[in-house]
Amino acid sequence: MKTSLSSIVSRFKNKKVAVWGDLILDQYLFTSAGRVSREAPVLVAEFEKNEYRLGGAGNVVMNLLTLGAEPLPVGFVGKDASGAILLDLLREQGVGTSSLVADDGFQTPLKSRVLSGGDNTKKQQILRIDTLPPGPASERARLKLVKSLYSALAASDLLVLSDYLAQAVIPGVFQALRSKFPEKLIVADSRNNLLDFPGVTLATPNEPEIKSLFPGRKFLKESDFIGAGSELLGRLGARGVILKRGHLGMLVFSRGEKPAALDIFGTSQIVDVTGAGDTVLAVLGLGLASGASLLASARLANIAGGIVVMHEGAYPVRRRELQDALR
Repeated sequence: MKTSLSSIVSRFKNKKVAVWGDLILDQYLFTSAGRVSREAPVLVAEFEKNEYRLGGAGNVVMNLLTLGAEPLPVGFVGKDASGAILLDLLREQGVGTSSLVADDGFQTPLKSRVLSGGDNTKKQQILRIDTLPPGPASERARLKLVKSLYSALAASDLLVLSDYLAQAVIPGVFQALRSKFPEKLIVADSRNNLLDFPGVTLATPNEPEIKSLFPGRKFLKESDFIGAGSELLGRLGARGVILKRGHLGMLVFSRGEKPAALDIFGTSQIVDVTGAGDTVLAVLGLGLASGASLLASARLANIAGGIVVMHEGAYPVRRRELQDALR
């Protein structure tokens, strides 16, 4: 089993993947906790350093890159300071930015995390500030995005749809895309709008997302999740659905087959779940694009997710790490 999975990973190299979604700039502000303020009962923390990382669809891009693929991001960036930093981060990694559309009226999404701790203690997140676009990109920018998307997908083995903020991924555009490229593999992760994308090859909801899709259900036992996952598979007309269940592992729904349960890989003493869903999405897509079955791709994604949650922050898994875990 592990040998066959390892051979799938070796085929990830040089796969061309279009990533359509909401790119987010993640900011980490590291501080040291000193004292309580005299002005109010709040902590006074002294600034130490500032770090930027790629988040949202950008983290999917980073996972694809470190797994050996060639990602091409398609989305919006603002003509602002955060947008400039985001573009620099991509270019530093050798990722092409020609399919990203810069728009004067769009604000680059920024998530600022403040971490603090004593001199000899682990830094912990004490606050997160989200600076999100107050409105959509302009109509002109959207038309440019469609053109970029068609061009990127024509040259790609796979489309990954990463819908965090319902800004870049537009349901009407998706339907036109599905009609133009009916045979193209499309794997999707949508925080709030998954049902707007019928016809995807594979969908990857987590527990809170599937509960929101079926608000009338109580989800008290395993069979409730199995029933919802099976119904979602039919409603999307998808080839598969992967239900991510955190420390409970995954449920794999494949058309024409019985649902399969995968236990979590590694320990349940998780360090940080940030970005694990992006890793799962990237590995699943590459697995299918490499000719693997849905279940084999899910096994690989489950292992990759288990590696990522043992690191702090959005950590892109390396191809070598995944192959080492299969030995």
